[in-house]
Amino acid sequence: MQDARTLKAWRCSYGGYDDIVHAATASKARYMRWLSLVDCCPDIKFAEIAVHRARAHDITLPDEHPLVAKLSHEQRHRILHAYGYNNRPNRPQDWGYRDHYCSAPGDTIMSSMAELGLFRGPYGQGSDIWGGSVFWYLTELGVHVARSMIPTPAQRAIQTREAV
Repeated sequence: MQDARTLKAWRCSYGGYDDIVHAATASKARYMRWLSLVDCCPDIKFAEIAVHRARAHDITLPDEHPLVAKLSHEQRHRILHAYGYNNRPNRPQDWGYRDHYCSAPGDTIMSSMAELGLFRGPYGQGSDIWGGSVFWYLTELGVHVARSMIPTPAQRAIQTREAV
């Protein structure tokens, strides 16, 4: 049985090019790939995209870490941003491309998360290069907490329905 926190991977092929797409079903993966191609290939037909299961590229996310319940909405947002999720929610292969958050030197929200062990810093002490900002870097615990907060496609669908 499939773990609820596993993102299924699909190899989508068109015109000799493959791309790994994470989606709940083959049809949803094909649709996501079609959306990414239709601007540059306006004549592409949905059925022309071949889709095959790519289990080796599945991503298993950890269950929600107990610290998440203690975090505010803003803290959660900053952790996910520092991990790179907020910029690329539909590209799991890109998550973790960043590991930092830039803020003012006296940022109390970041200081509180550093006290929880989620970030280390500040670094830079108001460097003029970044307009007086400093950098905070995710710790190993911070990365784990970030990964535990990433919603699965099913959870995102529920969140989308609730927002309407």
